[in-house]
Amino acid sequence: MKNLKKLLAGALAVTSMITVASCNGGDRSSGGNSDGARTTTTDDPAATTTEATTVAITTTHDTNKAVQEAVANLEVETSFNPTKKLKWLGNWAIDNTSAEIELFKTLYGVPEENSGDYADNEKGLVVVSDVCDWADRYNALGKAVAGGTPPDLFPFENDYFPLTAYKNMFQPIDGVIDTSGSEFDGWRELSDYMTWNGKHYVIPVEFYPQWVLFYRRSIIEENGFADPYELFMNGEWTWDTFLEMADTFQKTGESKHIIDGWYTPQAIFSTTGVPFVSIDKDTGKVNSNLYDPNVERAAAMVESLGREGYVRSQWFDGQVSEKAWCTGDTLFWIDGFWFYQGNGHVYAGPDGYNWGYDDVFFVPAPKDPLADASYMAYKVYGYAFCAGSTNKDGYQAMVQCQMLTLADENVQAASRQALMENEMWTDTQMDFREKLYSPTETPLSPVYEFATGIDQANSQQSDAPIDNIRKLCMNPDYTYVGQRAEYGPLIESPVKELNAALGFTD
Repeated sequence: MKNLKKLLAGALAVTSMITVASCNGGDRSSGGNSDGARTTTTDDPAATTTEATTVAITTTHDTNKAVQEAVANLEVETSFNPTKKLKWLGNWAIDNTSAEIELFKTLYGVPEENSGDYADNEKGLVVVSDVCDWADRYNALGKAVAGGTPPDLFPFENDYFPLTAYKNMFQPIDGVIDTSGSEFDGWRELSDYMTWNGKHYVIPVEFYPQWVLFYRRSIIEENGFADPYELFMNGEWTWDTFLEMADTFQKTGESKHIIDGWYTPQAIFSTTGVPFVSIDKDTGKVNSNLYDPNVERAAAMVESLGREGYVRSQWFDGQVSEKAWCTGDTLFWIDGFWFYQGNGHVYAGPDGYNWGYDDVFFVPAPKDPLADASYMAYKVYGYAFCAGSTNKDGYQAMVQCQMLTLADENVQAASRQALMENEMWTDTQMDFREKLYSPTETPLSPVYEFATGIDQANSQQSDAPIDNIRKLCMNPDYTYVGQRAEYGPLIESPVKELNAALGFTD
């Protein structure tokens, strides 16, 4: 029997759970390779970062009254009957005051079946979290599934796909989630890119560029450069423009560099529109593109950045410096949006350098001048339905609540304001950020990279074969061709194994 209910519950901003998660190494974690592995140490007051173990950030914010009022006006039709609490496994805890969970409580109450199995402080929760180390989260999932005690929910990360489907760690959502409702508009199409053997494995609830280049507008102006955002909007933000800026800026002093951060090579490679490993959306075949001319062209660009000294040499020794960006010695800091959510807005504010929040802005990686569009590596995030879970109604209800809160304009407007207050985003920053986050409005053409999701070796935290190919070529001591010759077979072999499992023989 279907019930139509008017919501009376309060909620945090719908983005609060997403924001907290995004702080954990890659908007949403930057995956399970070295891209998402980092620690931060203070350096008065800016940080120097070295690749190590990501530390989970669990900051939450108070319930926002405006979001409460927006959620209270939602009307929802539902036929689900969840009776069990949802179990979550991840490197952060689910916030049980987020909008989608407050909606869940209003529609279904707090599931209390087997509540005696939970601690007193968990009995009032809809989602009970099992928090593990970031680097160990997939090992923990595998052990739980194999041991017959699987969680219901786990973060879906395209960095680990299709391995998670191939290894039967997740269940397909076909027949579980009905995506015909209007609340799925703009999102259901993204799920088609995350298929294995003809099955879908996620309904995305967030979509965003993996990295952007942060810069200080005052430093850009002091050096007589055009604003990179304006260049981007005018279609003039290209590799050529970037290199001209790099050469000019480098000549202003011995310590001047165009860019720093862990993700420069990965971002440049993605701008050609050709990932190292792709999945054909129509056939499902997995393809290795190591010898694609577009990839080779990007490799030459990456090699030139290191050869010309445009990147800090400390990068080659495993260190990057936020301080050099703060002092204006580095023009661009490449990172995920979690950077501004964390250190970035602190540097800009009165507890940091007091530049003013509007001094910090961001721009996508410069366009490959030979590409037909502005390509950028994108990530999708959503709730994966874990293998072995029998809590189908709970999963269905959770996804429904998430999508309904995402689809409501009033909730989203209130959520935007709450996010701006919590993380000190300006209107101009948020306007551009929201466009980049929108599946229907982004000015970028998304690229999905699956190289770290083809086997365990390439998904590992450090010394992954794919990282040795795409990252080390920025070090003048290495070349793309040399690294490809050495590590290429470790990409080609698992690709062939995956295709063989799908019935492809060539």
